[in-house]
Amino acid sequence: MKIKYGITGCLFFLIMLTACTEWDDFRKYQVGGEIVYPGRGDTVLVASGRNRTQLLWVLSADPSVTKFRLYWNNRADSLEAPVASNRIGDTVKIMIDPLPEGAYNFEMYSLDAKGNKSVPLRFNGRTFGAHYETGLLNRSISSTAYDSTLKVLKVNWNVPDTVNVNTELKYVATDSKPKTLLVGATVNISTLNDWKPGTALSYKSSFKPDRKAIDVFTVSKYDTIAVKLK
Repeated sequence: MKIKYGITGCLFFLIMLTACTEWDDFRKYQVGGEIVYPGRGDTVLVASGRNRTQLLWVLSADPSVTKFRLYWNNRADSLEAPVASNRIGDTVKIMIDPLPEGAYNFEMYSLDAKGNKSVPLRFNGRTFGAHYETGLLNRSISSTAYDSTLKVLKVNWNVPDTVNVNTELKYVATDSKPKTLLVGATVNISTLNDWKPGTALSYKSSFKPDRKAIDVFTVSKYDTIAVKLK
């Protein structure tokens, strides 16, 4: 029984100690009054670019917000800007340029005039550059067919990558002058009514890293194909 009471006494002491510790912590946070967290805004749209990124941030409707602060690179880099009172609840466009190619973790805060800071809004983003661009391949041509009677060349394209923007097709016209045709991503067949038989076709493609990207990347070199006449 003595052991039982001893354990009960210890448990009571530990509970009281824990309660006091929690109360002390609570009191620490209460020094100076109630903690104020300005509204942070909950939506950020990230659009990748060439060594830059664009953020579209839906501001909080909290009228006390006077500025925002953005951190990245483990807080080694930051950006701060004021928020006009007539922009509360509006969407702010933030361009970070330059921003070297790579992946980033961001932290966004809203602040009020007294320096109170919102809870963080954390999100990821990335930028693209030379490394991404050097890995791109041109949309390929599956076949060509020349009708010598109609004097028409048909160029059949393979299905492009989903982020293909267009392909620049260069050829020599019947007047021996160079011509260029932009082939859209949804075009499967290009018809050339003025192609000069015996000349080659050259082409190179442009892409976006994703559909929201703000910049277009183009393959550095043209691919060339010789047209076989039947």
